[in-house]
Amino acid sequence: MRLLKGLILAGISAFTLAGCGGGGGGDTGTNADPQGIWSGPTSTGYIANTVILETGETWGIYSSGNTIYGGLYGTATTNGNTVSISGTDFNFIKNQTAQGSLSGPIVAKSTMTISGSGVTTQLTYNPTYDATASPVTGSWAFNGRSSTYALAPATVTINNTGGFVLNQTNCSTTGNLTQRATGKNIYNINLTSVGIGCAIGQSSISGVAYIDTTTNPKRMLILALTSTKNDGLVIIATRQS
Repeated sequence: MRLLKGLILAGISAFTLAGCGGGGGGDTGTNADPQGIWSGPTSTGYIANTVILETGETWGIYSSGNTIYGGLYGTATTNGNTVSISGTDFNFIKNQTAQGSLSGPIVAKSTMTISGSGVTTQLTYNPTYDATASPVTGSWAFNGRSSTYALAPATVTINNTGGFVLNQTNCSTTGNLTQRATGKNIYNINLTSVGIGCAIGQSSISGVAYIDTTTNPKRMLILALTSTKNDGLVIIATRQS
């Protein structure tokens, strides 16, 4: 997967989590607080979906329509009204990973513009981040992939405790979604896969998920990585019931 600046050249469409300057989140009164869900287009034609949490972690996916092209993991800091994001690009187009950074102006809970290598991504704040966490219970149709393997499109049913089991050819994955302590519309997700045909092998991965309630039907975006952060799984799911 390419350098992060190469990711921007390809067009980042990130599902990103980043902490504000000083770590731990919250507006210090000096630095803009980047916390929230952000989304918008890149100058190369992709769409970015961005979430900024209080923890300082940065997570992301980039896609076009229902086609997933990669992910992002890293951290962010703010200095006044400037945000800087540094992280790892997981580019599924070239099956490469590399480090890089982006920066630009931010207006808390309004707009964020991040640039690198001559390409600009314009993000708009999505207030669904501040809403009560949306229910995950029900049936979800999804597609997804890791760096080397595409999941067969399928449907999974999540129970009222956030648990689910996904059975695909030669692979069984047990998962669980739990609401974060902040009460925001963000979930932690843990996945454990067993079998010879699993997208990231036989392993346990963890990450984040959020439900976009501005779409009809609702969409859930998921990014989970291995403990070493060297591979992961990106999923876009659409609510069926």
